[in-house]
Amino acid sequence: MSVLIAKTAGECEQWTDVAVIVDVLRTSTTLCELLARGKKTVLGFDKAEDVAAFKTRHADFEVYSEQDIAMSHEDDSPYAASRASGRTPALVLSNEGMKALFAAKNASTVLVGGFCNFYTLADVLANMDKDVLLVPASLYGTADAVEDGFCVSALKDCVQGIGNPEDAIVEYNNSMRCVEFLKQGPKTAEKDAKIAFKVDDLKVVPQVSFSDQGYAVCYPYGTQVPAAWLVTKQPEQQPAAAPVQTPVAPAQEEPAAKTVANTKSGLKSFFSGILNTVKEEKEELEQEIANSFGETQAENAPAPAEDLLDAALKQAPAQPTAKAAAGVQATAPQQAVPSAEVTFSGKTAAFGGKTKKKAIVLFSGGLDSTTCLYWALAHGYECEALTVSYGQRHDREVLAAQMIARNLGIKHHMITLNLPWLSCCSLVDKNQVLPDVALEDIPKEGIPSTYVPGRNLMFLSIAGSLLDAIHADAIIAGPNAIDFSGYPDCTPAFFKAAADALNRGTKMGVTEGIEVLAPLMRMSKTDIVRLAAKLKVPFELTWSCYAGGKKPCGHCDSCKLRAKGFAEAGVHDTSLD
Repeated sequence: MSVLIAKTAGECEQWTDVAVIVDVLRTSTTLCELLARGKKTVLGFDKAEDVAAFKTRHADFEVYSEQDIAMSHEDDSPYAASRASGRTPALVLSNEGMKALFAAKNASTVLVGGFCNFYTLADVLANMDKDVLLVPASLYGTADAVEDGFCVSALKDCVQGIGNPEDAIVEYNNSMRCVEFLKQGPKTAEKDAKIAFKVDDLKVVPQVSFSDQGYAVCYPYGTQVPAAWLVTKQPEQQPAAAPVQTPVAPAQEEPAAKTVANTKSGLKSFFSGILNTVKEEKEELEQEIANSFGETQAENAPAPAEDLLDAALKQAPAQPTAKAAAGVQATAPQQAVPSAEVTFSGKTAAFGGKTKKKAIVLFSGGLDSTTCLYWALAHGYECEALTVSYGQRHDREVLAAQMIARNLGIKHHMITLNLPWLSCCSLVDKNQVLPDVALEDIPKEGIPSTYVPGRNLMFLSIAGSLLDAIHADAIIAGPNAIDFSGYPDCTPAFFKAAADALNRGTKMGVTEGIEVLAPLMRMSKTDIVRLAAKLKVPFELTWSCYAGGKKPCGHCDSCKLRAKGFAEAGVHDTSLD
């Protein structure tokens, strides 16, 4: 599945898979607020004359209109909707929001979202098995409605593990559009903006089905559509406040709350622009596989992904099955612990029917990689650890990795690289002075001298080779894009590109699809420490210090970031004892 952004109105109108309509400041947030208030009947209109005709037959409806109409009504205002009674039915009339919604009538599933339900919507999309088109309502209004564009871009990035909605909100707050809306918008503009830009405060995803009577029926995704409002002919006196609900299931995928715990999202990356690019890429990959492995194998194998990238947050991990070696007390966790995992994947949702998945864990023996190893075991992966010695100025991490792997009783691969040019790095050359930068200045220093050129690129390539040789399903690594020292190969963008290359350049990738998982990518060091504590990671066995020695130096970037994490988490670091 691919995630695309509509660039023209025509793309929206021709779309037949999943469409998401984003109208941040009005329609999306108003609908979310009305449904969150518990309303059982919420109808949407795009024409004032249809509202007038409907209202003559159903006087008990509250009206929320962006247009100035000749009847008593509230503004299409999230604030006004937040004060509504849950017992009274409502109809919403808007400009570009409803125009975009009705333009998507050919889509198999139509959802509505914005910043107000951002992560809830992302979780729903993570379980879709069809392509997704994100439609900014500004396509049907004015181009200066930049908030819709910011939101769809942030949503697309989020499901790929890049960025966050807060950055988009900051960008909007710095725009002239924000100033103009607050000054020239409705009288509730400031209150509306506070609701619309409070990220994921309204945890409901409106879904829309269309009636041939000229309106849209809105209801929470995962619930039954109020079928009485979709009949061909409406009765003259419809009991609007509590319509009869025939148990007709919505024509859509299973809701996220009912998916199997180990479901992999399958959210592949997008091709911005022309929609046909997706199908062309898929046909190209299918042809390549057919040529390489024969038509029969290509037909029986899981369908290749268009761009073989996945970015989703998994919420319900499997129970652990790993055991420590005989005679050694196991320190692996006893129950699965959720985390903000980012997955870049070409794997099908069912993992080819496998009940046991095998993973290569890039394992340095530091806090992050050890947490990843314990996380993988807790999630039911059969793990093999891979440690690469590339001439570090000390071997404490390597020794730590050996000891931890031995205690867990897992297979440990040790690889040594001899690349003379890595001596340009202070993490390799002992004659160079390690940086000693104030904690608050670490993010401002750019790429430090401790950066090892192409380290994660090399590690992932070696891991991909090992994965192919032993027919593993995943590579798990510990990059972090929140509290880190500015390394370019620790970013979501890099891992997304690397995962794409691995899925295109390995046998397992092109025949079955492989995962590249980064469980810690979205987490602060504080959150990592908390997760590690829940997983019962043996902190005293891990080593993070760049300097080596008997005790951590406390001055290098790694020591400072680790200390910050433990202090803020309120957890004692037993490695200092």
